Amino acid sequence: MTNAGKSLPYDPADRQSICRYAEQLRGSTLREKTGAEEVDDIRKNKGSFGSAVESRYFMLDVNNESEADFWEAGLELKTTPLKMTRDGRLVAKERLVIGMIDYMRVVHETFETSHLMEKAKDMLLVSYVWAPDASPLDYRVVMTELVSIPNLPKGDLAQIKQDWETVVGKVRSGRAHEISGSDTLYLEACTKAANAQVRRPQPFSAIEAKPRAWALKASFMTAITNRLMGEMQPIGRDQDEQNMPLLQLVRKRFAPYFGLTEPQLAERFGLGKPGARMPKNLCALITRRILGVTNDAKIEEFEKAGIKPKTMRVKANGTPKESMSFPCFDYFDLAKTPFEESDFAAHLDNKYLFVVFREDVSERGTYRLADVAFWQMPEVDVEEARRCYEEMQRRVRDGRAQESVKSSENRCCHVRPHGRDSKDTLPTPQGDAVVKKCFWLSAAYLKGEVARITGK
Repeated sequence: MTNAGKSLPYDPADRQSICRYAEQLRGSTLREKTGAEEVDDIRKNKGSFGSAVESRYFMLDVNNESEADFWEAGLELKTTPLKMTRDGRLVAKERLVIGMIDYMRVVHETFETSHLMEKAKDMLLVSYVWAPDASPLDYRVVMTELVSIPNLPKGDLAQIKQDWETVVGKVRSGRAHEISGSDTLYLEACTKAANAQVRRPQPFSAIEAKPRAWALKASFMTAITNRLMGEMQPIGRDQDEQNMPLLQLVRKRFAPYFGLTEPQLAERFGLGKPGARMPKNLCALITRRILGVTNDAKIEEFEKAGIKPKTMRVKANGTPKESMSFPCFDYFDLAKTPFEESDFAAHLDNKYLFVVFREDVSERGTYRLADVAFWQMPEVDVEEARRCYEEMQRRVRDGRAQESVKSSENRCCHVRPHGRDSKDTLPTPQGDAVVKKCFWLSAAYLKGEVARITGK
């Protein structure tokens, strides 16, 4: 970007001057700070807020040059939206896109000298609170921070490097067309194209691949916010564990407890007494104790990767004892909400730590801790889940909310009641009341996924 001939209220060659000027945005809106009266409709131009910050506040000429926004100071300007949850927390609304992946170039790079590291070396991050019906001029800026991937804590940097190598490894083996967001924890290769039909060549295969960009996952961006607010606790690491990938570290912590039953683990950590009813969040509590994190703290590494602990009881034949349920849906919300904006899609975008208890073949009915593995629904299966969602959506719109999508109708998902009893209902758009329902991942589908991620 250029600013030739302009008199600026900051020194464009001095990053401290730029950051001091950026700090003046905190707690304010662009309308208040610039007096601007109009800006591009965000529904037509998703980047309208970022463009307005560049042109209206920093007075930069917006263009598509690959050089840094503040090129004289070597500083990239990034804007990222936060949204308010129902319980009043601020979380990242979306991933932070850093730059496009050049399949032809990236295979010749190392992580340390990569285009990604160059783009993410110094980023001025402007975080604002998004509101669904507000003009971008009225979004309130809550944070301006200097962020640098090379200067992140060693554990974060080690995981991002592993994520980079996972993606680049697929490109080097001619499988760029198989890249998925579920491959990685903190850094992802997200699709980035004007439409779903766009493809690009890759160096070691004739199959063209979707255009993708390097991005920090939304969960990682939320963690940056939480870290500044002091709400998280990292997993303790010994000196020789500083660069250990997260799954390897988690499995190392869990390994001494393999073979124990869930009640035995609860008793070991003082979370329940024999014969007493166990806490609903027992899996999360046991996970915190094993990883050395206090009960009321968020696990920093899990928050960054959007990881949710989930108990998975697997019968002797390899089939999970139960299907996996999600929270009940509201019929009105289901009828009007596109899949991409739904709570169901958000749950599927999470990565789960499956804490696997396998049935003892010599003591049927007894389940013992056997493994831990990370799982996120593959993109091809997310499309199958979309079909389940949209079919149930059609039925609700047509006044057939009582007709659930059956497991025989979808390879991955189904819908069934999740209320206390037949009287536990919710209203529908047509005015009648139907028993509460939710989406489920079918046990038969989970059988294959558990086998895939554990190798058993």
